[in-house]
Amino acid sequence: MTSASSSPSVDLAPHTTEDARWTPRLVLILVALAWPTQLLAAGGILGATATAGVAQAFHTTQVLWFGLTLTLVSTLLTPFVIKLGDLYGKRRVMLAMTALGALGEMLAALAGSFWLVLVGRAIAGFYGPFGALSFAAVRDVFPPRLVKQASGFMGSSVGLVGLLTPFLAGWLVDTWGYRGALWFLAAATAVAFALIALLVPETPRHALDSGFDWLGGLVLGGGLTAVVYAVGQGQSWGWSDVRTLGWLGAGTLALIAFLFVERSSAHPVLNLRVLRRRPVALTLTAGGLGQSVAFTMAGLTILLALFPAIPGVSDGLGWTAHHNAVVGISWNVVMLSTGMLVSRYLRHFDVRRIWCAGLAVMAAGYTLVGFYHGNELQLALTSCLASLGAGVVVAGAPVLVVGVVSRDEQGLGSGMLNMLMNLFGAIVTAGAYAVLGAHSTILKGTAFYLDAGYSWMFWLGAMVALAALVFSLFIPPLREPEEDPVGV
Repeated sequence: MTSASSSPSVDLAPHTTEDARWTPRLVLILVALAWPTQLLAAGGILGATATAGVAQAFHTTQVLWFGLTLTLVSTLLTPFVIKLGDLYGKRRVMLAMTALGALGEMLAALAGSFWLVLVGRAIAGFYGPFGALSFAAVRDVFPPRLVKQASGFMGSSVGLVGLLTPFLAGWLVDTWGYRGALWFLAAATAVAFALIALLVPETPRHALDSGFDWLGGLVLGGGLTAVVYAVGQGQSWGWSDVRTLGWLGAGTLALIAFLFVERSSAHPVLNLRVLRRRPVALTLTAGGLGQSVAFTMAGLTILLALFPAIPGVSDGLGWTAHHNAVVGISWNVVMLSTGMLVSRYLRHFDVRRIWCAGLAVMAAGYTLVGFYHGNELQLALTSCLASLGAGVVVAGAPVLVVGVVSRDEQGLGSGMLNMLMNLFGAIVTAGAYAVLGAHSTILKGTAFYLDAGYSWMFWLGAMVALAALVFSLFIPPLREPEEDPVGV
């Protein structure tokens, strides 16, 4: 049951045929939610581009923490963000997250020491779980007949990020160094705060009680953070190293303990009864796996493009960052246009079939990328096929969640999808580096990867996509947002 919001007369208003139409106000709300959501993806590209500059500026061998700090804080906070959004309304929590994100990036840009950069990145990590709320807010704010389209449009807009951000990142870092990228992130996050404050209405509260299970949130967030940290460090430490096994074991024990903590909690941070439902569990697992491939493999392709071509030592393509961005226009346009087209017609078709078809095409595409990636033409053609499927996947995953949870459960569903996507993405990334490392040459302390490693990297993505497809085949028919007893 949905509790009364600050504007109950709006929340309970009867729907008319006008509710099925896009209006300028709804378009602006979608932009206000999509901007900060996809800024997370842009931040990943900008951060990766700035990493080398950070290492050189502060003469540190621990530059891994520049990106890992933000990821760990984001993972730790995700369970709290889900619950706080239901307790106090998603708009309030999103405003707090974007304000802290802008403050953190500004502090990192101004920092004169590496440890202060990390403090700034840690504060910016409060903004990391934004996607756990934004897709759920779509369910609260948009008319039921437009929820699928709006969710699909917001998910597929990541293609626009992939299209433009590499050029932006190169220009910022080449002109102003790593600080240019951080200042841009600070400014863009401040714009996100303004868009939400001006355009996004407050959402209803979906939790009637005011209690909060702080212990459960810490155990769950800490367990997930420990697992992500172990996976992120496993390649450098070694998978059999006592530190890797220790962090993995501690994270696993924390996640098991969370199940017992939640059972005895009067105010559970996550409703386990919802997550135990077969349609929800299958959808979240398949969605997390599929999206982890769509987002992760595109970034890993940069390794192939930028590593040098040294006969017998390194089988990279040896491109410049600018050349990679130019060639990448082809598959990013395909991903963007496919996602937007699919989103436009999601309401008229069975989302499960479209989703499964996207997974199959993405798996076939990355299988072919593994065989054919030796030059611009080969990589562009095979990656375009993979991006054709990826465009369907990023547009369809949020819509699948809409079809298996109620309006009151949407925050939980979107948040869990976000957590699983990050967890599976970390595992896929670690697996990719593991197969690359198995086919590498060490020269002067630097690992250079051979062609077999790149092939298996792409084939790994294809196998994970096929695993998502297997889970998806058992998802039962989805419900329509219009079936919710209470609309916005």
